[in-house]
Amino acid sequence: MSVVRLPQVHNTAKQGLISGLIAIAKEKGVSAYIDAGLNRWAAGHVLDVALLYRLAVEQGVAGRRYHAVGEEGVSLKDIAMAIGGRLKLPVVSISKEEAATHFGWLAMPAAIDMPASSALTQEWLGWHPNHDGLIADLDNGSY
Repeated sequence: MSVVRLPQVHNTAKQGLISGLIAIAKEKGVSAYIDAGLNRWAAGHVLDVALLYRLAVEQGVAGRRYHAVGEEGVSLKDIAMAIGGRLKLPVVSISKEEAATHFGWLAMPAAIDMPASSALTQEWLGWHPNHDGLIADLDNGSY
C-alpha cells in the first residue's frame, strides 16, 4: 500500500481548510492573515489529485509516499487577498495574539508555514499537475 498526502485540495467550490477561512471572512466582515502573511500552504487542484490517486493505484510502489502538490506554497496573505477581493471585503493583518479570537479552531493552521514538494512524486509517477492554481480558483469561486 502507498500513501497519497494531500495539500489544500481545491476547485471553484471547495478549498480544503480555506473554505473555513472564507466562512470566517464572511462572519467577521474582513479577510485576515497573520502578521506579514508569509506563511504558505501547499495546494493541489482536485482533478490533478484524482489523477494522482489513479496513478498511485496503477503504478505506485508499496510503502511509498506521494505528495499531491500542484503548488508548493501559496502565502496566506495572497489567499486572504483573493478571498477579500472575491467577497469585496477589506483585507487586514492581525497579530499572532489576535489569531485565536479571529480564526477560532483555524488559528493554529493559519499560523503554520506548510510548503511541500511533489518533485519526487512527479518523477516517480510521471504526474504533472496542470489545472488552475488555488488563487485562480478563489478568484473564480462560487462562494
